[in-house]
This record gives sequence, structure tokens and C-alpha cells, in this order.
Amino acid sequence: MSIQQENDPFEPIMSIGLAAEKLGISPETLRLYEREGLILPYKTPTNRRLYSHKDLEWVTCFRKQITENGLNLAGVRVLLALITCWEIKPCSQTERQNCPVFMDGERVCWLTDDCAIAECNQGIEYCRKCEVYRKACQAGKLNQMYLNSNK
Repeated sequence: MSIQQENDPFEPIMSIGLAAEKLGISPETLRLYEREGLILPYKTPTNRRLYSHKDLEWVTCFRKQITENGLNLAGVRVLLALITCWEIKPCSQTERQNCPVFMDGERVCWLTDDCAIAECNQGIEYCRKCEVYRKACQAGKLNQMYLNSNK
């Protein structure tokens, strides 16, 4: 009898070199996307980046916006800001009033260093697992946001 294990698509299993090869880009491009806050790779205790299948799906999604729709990285960030985290993960009115993302309206929570909500100050590993990041990173969502923003 063989035991078949389901793979978690969010499990970080690929090195930066393998992820870059699968995407047809350079490792430096992945580092750029990380610096820009578009992707949150898992980091081991020795600071080695690991990527999941969902991370690669997400990079493919926003690269499509860059190549097919002519957006630059700033344009991708603007589209992300249209994804309202308080609708994905309902917040109380008090939490919204204290949230710099809600007050600003031009950024997403994982691109914010100064979030005042206690649970959002838990760092990148919290953000990687947060439903806001995971739902925003669905492949079709960004394209739909682009289409809606051009109406």
C-alpha cells in the first residue's frame, strides 16, 4: 500500500534558482520583486529564500500584467491597492480607523511597515499565511482588477 500525500501549494519548497528557472527569469528578478514587496518568499533561519507553487503562480500573474498590459511595478502595486483587505478579512470600524492601509488607500497591508493593528505587526511569516495575501495572490484576481480599472 502506498501513502499518497497531498502537497500544500503554499509550502515553500523551491530554491530561488529553481523558482527562477521555472519562471524563465533570473534570481535577481525574484529578489527585485521581493524588494518591491510584490512577493514574500519564505526565509530559512540562514536567510535562504524558498518559494511555493503559489508564489510562482503569483509571479506569473503579475508578470502577465507587465508583459501583456504594459504595467510597471508601480502599476502592479496600484492594482494591489484596489484589493481591499478589510473586505477579504473583515475588520471592525475601530481597527480600520487605526489602520494606515485603510487611511492611505494606496497600498496593501503587506507593503506597509507601520501597520498599527497588532496582528499585522507579526512580520513577513504572518503575512505569508494571512488570507489577505493568499487571496490577493490568486492568479485571476489581478487581471480582473486591471480590467475593472480600465472601464
